[in-house]
Formats: sequence, C-alpha cells, structure tokens
Amino acid sequence: MRKNNFLIGVKDSLPIVLGYIPIGLTLGVAAREVGFLFMNMFSMSAIVFAGSSQFIGVDMIGAGASFATIIATTFFVNFRHFMMSSAYAPHLNGKKTWALAIVSFGITDESFAIGITKAKEKSESFGISYLLGLEYTAWLSWLISTCIGVLLGSLIPDYQSLGLDFALCAMFIGLIAAMVKSKMHLAVCILSGIISLVLYQVGMTNFNVIIAAVVVSCLAVGVDYARK
Repeated sequence: MRKNNFLIGVKDSLPIVLGYIPIGLTLGVAAREVGFLFMNMFSMSAIVFAGSSQFIGVDMIGAGASFATIIATTFFVNFRHFMMSSAYAPHLNGKKTWALAIVSFGITDESFAIGITKAKEKSESFGISYLLGLEYTAWLSWLISTCIGVLLGSLIPDYQSLGLDFALCAMFIGLIAAMVKSKMHLAVCILSGIISLVLYQVGMTNFNVIIAAVVVSCLAVGVDYARK
C-alpha cells in the first residue's frame, strides 16, 4: 500500500513538473549570466529548493549583496512555509520526527496545494509515502531543469519573449481552481488577491503575499467561527 501511495504521489506531481521545467530553465539561464557554474546551481537547487528565493538569491548574488542579507531575505520570503507546515500537522499527527523533517523540506506552494487538498478530502492515499512521491518528484524535476538551464546558458533566448515566465502563474491558477469547493473558498481567493495587489502597488513587494494570506486567513477563520 505504501508503495502504491508513493506512486500516486508521483502521478499527482506531474502538473507541477510541467510547470517547473520552463521556470527551472529560466532560473538556470539567469544564474549562468551572473557567473553560476553547474555545481553552484546543483547545490543551490538541491539544498534550497525554493523558486522565488532562488531567483531573488541569484539577483542579489549578481548585485554583490552580503551573505547575511541574502539569508535574511530568503527567510522572510519563505516564511509562508511555516504556515503550510502547520496546516499539515493535524493530518500527520503521530508520525516519526525524521519523516516529518523530510516531508517538510520538500514542501512548496504547488505541492502543498495538492497535498492539503488530498488531506482535507481524507483520501486513503494521503500520508508520508504519498507526500514523498509528490514532493520529491517535483524536487527532482526542478533540480534537473535548473542545471540544464545553466548548461545551455546563452543558447536559450530571452525567456520573456517565449512567455515562459507565465508558466508558473498558469500552474498556480489551475491548482487554485481545483481547490475551490465553496463560495467561501472563492471569496478567500478573490479577497486575498485584491489585498496582495493593493499592497504590491503601495510598495510592499516582498511581503504582499504573506500579509494578504495571514489577514484573509484570520478573517475566514473568524467568519467560520461566528457561523458555528
């Protein structure tokens, strides 16, 4: 059964893989332009495994930012992972610490969107094995695509001219659409999007998504509590 659950996770990760490939290639090309070699990219993708943070990190390295600044920025950009891990906690209660640590490393926005939906549906396949298949298939595709991007380097034209920068957005739209099951879910999506855009326009470009997520989540919990 565990083996089957792992394979189900692998299968469910395929939409993520399709979204990661063009974005990973783009990151690799951008990293090559600031001096990254194959092993630099391999190490970064293998250890960090966070698209937004890696793009920011590459830009900051290219700009000559300090080591401490890069670490601090990465921490705040990825702070949302604390919330995602907390959401998994009730569904993985009683699991071994080492297994939880491995699963936690592999969490991304995309894999979480699929995994938490599976958990809330109380699917029989959901568990550590399922999450390992889901997350680490995505991780491997990201690792390979970013490294290929570095190797190809200047052979790949400007990614914006090919529309590759929209691939990740399109994938998120599909994942969110699959998670919307009620009017409350739809309202949360729309309101969080509006708040995020407003914050972005007023200059909070690094924290707009985090603040919008926290504010709207608290409002949704309050409304749900009031109904009960």
